Amino acid sequence: MFMLLVLAAYAAAQGVEINVSVTEGAVDAAQMLCQILYNIRFILTVIAAAVGIIVLVLQGIKWIGSADDPGARKQAKQGIIHAIIGMIIVVLAVILVTMVMVGNYCGTESTETMLG
Repeated sequence: MFMLLVLAAYAAAQGVEINVSVTEGAVDAAQMLCQILYNIRFILTVIAAAVGIIVLVLQGIKWIGSADDPGARKQAKQGIIHAIIGMIIVVLAVILVTMVMVGNYCGTESTETMLG
């Protein structure tokens, strides 16, 4: 900001007209903030998906390995159901966060482009 004032003062002394808008910097900062939020959302979504897949695989292995034990089989089945429910909640949370970001803060992109 100080450099902008120095540049404007120098240009005024030279008789040069500078047309600089403060809102351009604000727009750039808002776009940068939106990009950071999109990146955080993407990273957290990838981590949640990876954890969900790992839990599904481990519970599937547990289910296969517990052929003779009905208690362990039931526990593995419940683990799979819980993992699927957790993944559905993550997907719904991503959709909700994306809708809020698009609707309130980062409204230049459509919801479909930010879900991927």
